[in-house]
Amino acid sequence: MLTLDSVWKSTPDQPHAYILQDCTYTFEAERIYAILGTSGVGKTTLLRTLNNLTPIDRGRILLRDRDIATLHPGEVRRSISILFQTPAFVGTTVAENLAFARRFGHRNEVDFGELLDWVHLDSSFLHRPVANLSVGQQQRVCLARTLVTRPEVLLLDEPTSALDDATAERILDLVREISRKEKLLTIFVTHRRSHARKLGQVILELA
Repeated sequence: MLTLDSVWKSTPDQPHAYILQDCTYTFEAERIYAILGTSGVGKTTLLRTLNNLTPIDRGRILLRDRDIATLHPGEVRRSISILFQTPAFVGTTVAENLAFARRFGHRNEVDFGELLDWVHLDSSFLHRPVANLSVGQQQRVCLARTLVTRPEVLLLDEPTSALDDATAERILDLVREISRKEKLLTIFVTHRRSHARKLGQVILELA
C-alpha cells in the first residue's frame, strides 16, 4: 500500500505554482494503476515523488504507513523501483547493469538468468553489450533491472513511448504478467488511453 497524504509539490522555477496540490490517494497493494494525462500535467513529477527522487513540499507519502522521507534511501529504492521512458545504462553488458541494481537488494545472490527469463530474454543476453540491443530489448533489460531487489512497488514512466506499437504491446503484456506473478503494486504513467485501458485495473486521470 502506498498513500499520498495531502501532498503538495511546486514547479522548479515557480515555488508558488503547484503541480501537485493537496493530493490524497491510496494505491492498494497488488493492483495495477494507470495514470493518464497530457504532457506537462505532472505525471512524471507524481511518479518521482512516490519513491522520493523528487522531494515534496508538504504532506507525506506512506509506504505501509511509514513516511518514505524518514526511511534510508536504500530501503526506498529497494522497495519502490522505477522504470523510465528512455533506457539508461550504467555498465557495458546486461550482467553489469543487473549487478548495479543489486547494491540495493537484501542479498548478493540474485539469479540474473531467471530475471531475464521473466522478461522473455535468453540467458545468453547476460554477456551482450547493451548498446547492441534493440530499443525493445533494452527496455526489457531495464525492466529486469527494476526487479533485482524484489520490490513491493513498480513505477513505470511511459516505458513504451519510444517503442513501435507491436513492441509496446509486448512490454505491456510483460508488465501485467510480472505484476501478477510477483504480486506487485504497479503504477503506470501514460498519455495513451489505449495503453491505460490495456494495462490498468484502475485508471486515474490527471488534468
